[in-house]
Amino acid sequence: MTPSHGGQSDWQRRQQAAARDAERRHKEELRARANAEKQREQARREERAAKVARKNVRLNETVDELREFLRRGLGRPARIDLERDRRTLKVEPINLEGIADPVPQPRWEDFKPAEPTALSRMVGGAARYERRAAEAKEKFQEAERRAKQAEEARLRQVNSAQVEYAARLARERDEVKKHNTALDQYIRAIGDREPASVEKYLLRVLQAVPLPGNFPRIAEVSFSRRTEQAVVRFELPPPAVVPTVAAYKYLPTKNEERETPRSRSDVAEIYRSAISQTALLCLRDLFDADPELNSVGFNGHAHTINPATGEQEYPCFISLNVERAAFPRDENLRNVTAEKCVRHLRAIVSNHPYEFEPIEPILDFDLTRFSFVEGLDAVSTLDSRPDLMDMSYTNFEHLVRQIFEAQGAEGWTTQQSNDDGVDAVIVQRRALMGGLTIVQAKHYSKVIGVSHVRELAGAMEEKKAGWGILITTSWFTSNCWDKARDHGRMELIDGERLIYLIKEYLGKDVLIGIPNRPRPRPNP
Repeated sequence: MTPSHGGQSDWQRRQQAAARDAERRHKEELRARANAEKQREQARREERAAKVARKNVRLNETVDELREFLRRGLGRPARIDLERDRRTLKVEPINLEGIADPVPQPRWEDFKPAEPTALSRMVGGAARYERRAAEAKEKFQEAERRAKQAEEARLRQVNSAQVEYAARLARERDEVKKHNTALDQYIRAIGDREPASVEKYLLRVLQAVPLPGNFPRIAEVSFSRRTEQAVVRFELPPPAVVPTVAAYKYLPTKNEERETPRSRSDVAEIYRSAISQTALLCLRDLFDADPELNSVGFNGHAHTINPATGEQEYPCFISLNVERAAFPRDENLRNVTAEKCVRHLRAIVSNHPYEFEPIEPILDFDLTRFSFVEGLDAVSTLDSRPDLMDMSYTNFEHLVRQIFEAQGAEGWTTQQSNDDGVDAVIVQRRALMGGLTIVQAKHYSKVIGVSHVRELAGAMEEKKAGWGILITTSWFTSNCWDKARDHGRMELIDGERLIYLIKEYLGKDVLIGIPNRPRPRPNP
């Protein structure tokens, strides 16, 4: 082989060219990969920046809603059209699918054999025909029998379906009638201002108030027919509804997302505005929904943990008592600053609700749930060494109230027609036990059984009382003492201790004339 000039063969030159080409392609591939990765990284950064932008949009929408939901809730009717709850009977046709049509009856034409021809008759075809005709007749009669049985079975099914349909229709008609009768009674009761029905209606109004979606709508309502006043205990949103972030920022050079914190003063201001707007919107809807209401008391509470005790509490942060004439119209509410408006309405507002600084409500919701009567001085009716069994039941209830008043408590006696198993209400505002105590007074000459203790426990639960007292002129069974001790927030006062309390706090010597009275069991 003749070497080429330069000392390299053609083969060597081809090999070198191929190597250079492979290296070039490799470098191009590396550049392509680097460009693709750079583009992907750029896309990731752009997506993260867009995500941060979306978070800022949602954040701003949340804050805007917290600042503006009062205005957005105006201009709409709050009154509930109860007629929409009325039901109508929807009668659907009976379903007879599969059994609606009669069973097809057999036809002789489908069974009878073909007539023999003249030639066939000449060679015995007539006899064969007669045999086939007889066999066909038997099969036809059997088919008729089966068809008849099937039709009878179908008719029984139809009849059963019709009976069931009529019964179901009657039940549905009865349910509709009962529902509409109850609705009519409910509407009439609201018109007659029956407290329980008005409270039920107002509670429904409060549950429909257009608050932000993450706000609670838990409320309790007490209504006085005499004063046309509703008192509301409403659950406020927790401070956590206010975002503690002012903005989100994306740093492309570091590919990081950072939060700009919202100032503490801004968070507190938004929260105070939110609870003020909540109160105003609830008041607005109640007045709009019930034209008969003269005034509304509103107590806004929030669930929190007391940092000093670690106990779950439900403190009040805002309290108003507003008459209809003093409450602004919608066109004026659009222009108010919520916090200034509630203070103009003489609300009591926590200076630091964000820090769970509670207030004392203007109206005590717990007490508005009871019907009270004017106090009677039952002590003045006690002459020298009187017998409590000679007192009237009404005077005995007032005497019980006065015993606790003499101990520094505030007391009221409830109306006998509307006491819900409560004879008196006591509020110990400074005592260690504190809060609301309900009292049941039993002017009895026979033993008190454990059913009365259960009754008191039920009344405590219904009225959300912190304590309960069962007091009697007689005595308790041993099971009563055990039940009260197990309950933990209940006190029993029998006749012997009652005599002592009257002597100690009212300065009167009394006796209880019950024959064969047993020796008292010591109070555990």
